[in-house]
Amino acid sequence: MIMRLFRNRRYRIYFELVDAFRGARFPLCFLLSQKERTIITAFLESQSPRKRGSVHLKALCPPHKGRIKETAADDHSLLVMLKAFLKSSLGDLTHPPQGPTPRWKQWFRASRVECPLCRELLSEEKALCRALILFLDDTDFWKGLQRAPLLCVVHLGKCLTIQDRSKGFERLLEDQSGKLTNLLDDLVRFEFTGTNEECKFTALDWLADFAGPSVKVSSGKNDILTAPLSEAHIPEFCGGLDEERLLFENEKLRRKVRDLLDRLNNVETRAASLHYRVAKLSEDNRRLEMGYTGANTQARGLEILVRDLRGEIAQLKNGGAERTTKAAS
Repeated sequence: MIMRLFRNRRYRIYFELVDAFRGARFPLCFLLSQKERTIITAFLESQSPRKRGSVHLKALCPPHKGRIKETAADDHSLLVMLKAFLKSSLGDLTHPPQGPTPRWKQWFRASRVECPLCRELLSEEKALCRALILFLDDTDFWKGLQRAPLLCVVHLGKCLTIQDRSKGFERLLEDQSGKLTNLLDDLVRFEFTGTNEECKFTALDWLADFAGPSVKVSSGKNDILTAPLSEAHIPEFCGGLDEERLLFENEKLRRKVRDLLDRLNNVETRAASLHYRVAKLSEDNRRLEMGYTGANTQARGLEILVRDLRGEIAQLKNGGAERTTKAAS
């Protein structure tokens, strides 16, 4: 719905991240896995035996070849690509390269992203990482991140390479530091007590969840986000559309109202549950009081009975002593 509602990509990314914060998986990993499926689907739909200039299966990296094998084994497009791939490989065998590849070509190939799907996914990843920092200046967005799971170790590292010290960046550091500290405490507690084993699987997912393409970039540096951060660095943003801006603010308010209603429903549910528990405890307490009153009445009756029995025993003893005295005299 968000994709159809907004032409402005900035607004779409905002709500995509907000929705991802509600899930159980790491937000950026979840979004990129969805986008990768969309990219692969579009790639398969673009393959046609009559279409010229389509991307060749040979250009894909090994991981994406494997993913296409898993997702499109019964797709006719895969047969078309396989036939083209086989013809290209036969051509390579017929006309093998003469001599080794020049060093400058080896360097050029190693310094750029050759897989077209990885290029597209990397572009999405950069936009998401930059947008995450940028939108953290928004208080509602920040609250959503606070309720979300951790960022995975790869995306956390990429976000940290952004050369920015804005309020959003500081909020990201604060949020992730607190969550990592809690996870570390849970792991230490699990190590010594064996309780809460889920934290171990959370830590493993944090280490090795889906983290986008593992590629080299043309700068030759490890960080992929070194430019100063601004709204202009998120590509395909349309600015100055009053109607889009109003739709954006309206959607934010609608979601805020929905969150408040959800929280109200949760509070009402908890209140109803507490009311039921209070009523049940009151009923149990009334029964206990009745039982206590009955026990007290029975105890008083037993006390009177014991006192009467003791009186009778004393009388019997006194009568026996008198009879013994008379008999002796």
